[in-house]
Amino acid sequence: MISTMSASKKILRGTAVLAFWLVIWQAVAMIANRGLIIGIPTPITTAGALFRLVSKASFWYGAASSLGRIVLGYLMAAVLGVICAVLAYKLPVFKALTAPVLQVIRAVPVAAFIIVVYLWLRDGAIPVFIAFLMVFPLMWSNTGAGLDSIDKNLVEMARVMELSRAKTFRHIVLPAMMPSLSSALITGLGFAWKSGVAAEVICRTEYSVGNMLWASKTAIDYDEVFALTVVIVILSVGLEGLLKLLLGRYCVDKNK
Repeated sequence: MISTMSASKKILRGTAVLAFWLVIWQAVAMIANRGLIIGIPTPITTAGALFRLVSKASFWYGAASSLGRIVLGYLMAAVLGVICAVLAYKLPVFKALTAPVLQVIRAVPVAAFIIVVYLWLRDGAIPVFIAFLMVFPLMWSNTGAGLDSIDKNLVEMARVMELSRAKTFRHIVLPAMMPSLSSALITGLGFAWKSGVAAEVICRTEYSVGNMLWASKTAIDYDEVFALTVVIVILSVGLEGLLKLLLGRYCVDKNK
């Protein structure tokens, strides 16, 4: 009963905050549009454009394609980032040799990577690669930080008590790593979305939200540009919420 009331309060609070910013958006657009040739879309015109979009099969195909590409790059980065972090933790030589690679990935702007890989990758593969590239170093560094936080005394105690490796991993290693790992997974998802859609816009990837965004901008249909931006935000927030739910369920199950 208490949890239901808490959930209702969160929904009401979220609705009130959303309504507040919609009113601000509407007021700013109405004031600014008095002196603009091409007006700023309002919440109403954006909603109209969104309804037009969702009635088209091509929109759903493009949104699903973008979702698939970016999630694929994200998952690849999560898996490979964890593997490389473990290797760097176990093998100091590997860590020393790969440190410059991480520095380069962090230092080079996303747009530069997109332009460089455009020479060798197909348009559809570039968003996957860019999403991977932006998440990979974050997963690596955070997983490494989680490994460094493991209490070696507890691990040694587990060995003395002859706990199996599986139980040691579940009850000692993984709980120590989860804060850093969860943070990387959640933050990395946002990075993957922003960089992946940016790659689609720059490369004009066929059947993608980014390409639809570019086409709407070229047609000076800014109602549709705003509507597509809303779609990107909804997909990003929805995926992040799903990820948090999965991570929360893991914590609940682990404590049982």
